[in-house]
Amino acid sequence: MISIRLNCVLLSFALIAFQSVNCAFDPESICSLVMDGIKMKDPRACDTWIECFNGSPISGSCDEGYFYERESQSCLPADEVKCISSNPCAAIETGFAADPYSCNGYYYCREGQATLGECRAGYNYNPGLETCIRDYPCTIGMDPNSICNILPDGVFMKDSSNCNGWQMCWRGNVIIDTCSDTFYFDAAQSKCEYPQNVQCSHTEPPPQMADAETCPQSDIFVSDGKTCNGYYYCHENAAGEMLLLAGTCSEGRFFNAAQQGSCVPQEKLHCSYDRCVNRGQSHVELANVSDDGCRGYAICQDGVTIGTGICPADQPYFDELTQRCTSEIISYAACAKEVKETTIEYSIRK
Repeated sequence: MISIRLNCVLLSFALIAFQSVNCAFDPESICSLVMDGIKMKDPRACDTWIECFNGSPISGSCDEGYFYERESQSCLPADEVKCISSNPCAAIETGFAADPYSCNGYYYCREGQATLGECRAGYNYNPGLETCIRDYPCTIGMDPNSICNILPDGVFMKDSSNCNGWQMCWRGNVIIDTCSDTFYFDAAQSKCEYPQNVQCSHTEPPPQMADAETCPQSDIFVSDGKTCNGYYYCHENAAGEMLLLAGTCSEGRFFNAAQQGSCVPQEKLHCSYDRCVNRGQSHVELANVSDDGCRGYAICQDGVTIGTGICPADQPYFDELTQRCTSEIISYAACAKEVKETTIEYSIRK
């Protein structure tokens, strides 16, 4: 991580009004994927819980001075519970609070109303000292909407994208797996079952059809046009229709159509899409930012960018391989300026 330098600066009070927080939490959807009777934490507050009953969410709240603790599934004194909430002022009525989605952001809470502030370039917010500190290590932690902040450890949740998949939290990490052989996962019983005993409407989507602009010829690889590591293989079927067969590069590699459809080390390729793809699955990671001369970094969690930062003047370059700002010149193609992109596609060698 970025090294610590205890050079303090007073908080800037050029604050802007806070309007909304991350609202990805959907209790109704979660209740359709877990057993009845499961209680979960509501990440939008510290003192609120939700119980699934007949597939629907029923909410409740703790008494004043108590917060809900997901692991024990009970209300405990507020000073005994570490509250991670998408609402920055959920745990504090008046005072400063760290931005749950950024390293250099903070909020000033006044009577439960949040106002956003931001440290200047090269500084991150230190919640202990309530000030901005140069090169302070990124302290952003768990995504408030992660199931590891919502469900107790060991609770199985069905994967909504397929019939045999499931996931659960264990010691702060999201574990994703599937049932063996041809078994389906039954959310109602929280176990793998024979397919005939499980209601599952999910079916594999039909192959996508390609137009002439996307696939000018058969047997070539093209970018999926939305991710750095995704691609399509253009294939003409017996009926003369051009199909798109999807694929993804392995971890640490991005798709490069200019090299016969190869997957190359991600630092060696310029990509205009989110470079956090496949990063930050178990802990926060950082990635270089495209077209900034390798000076800044993106904060990655669960495969997406949740914030950005800039390296300080005395260590102006960021190296995503070492996860550090450095005085050594970094000139990866991933973050170099004025990169000329190519759209040439090459057919597969036969």
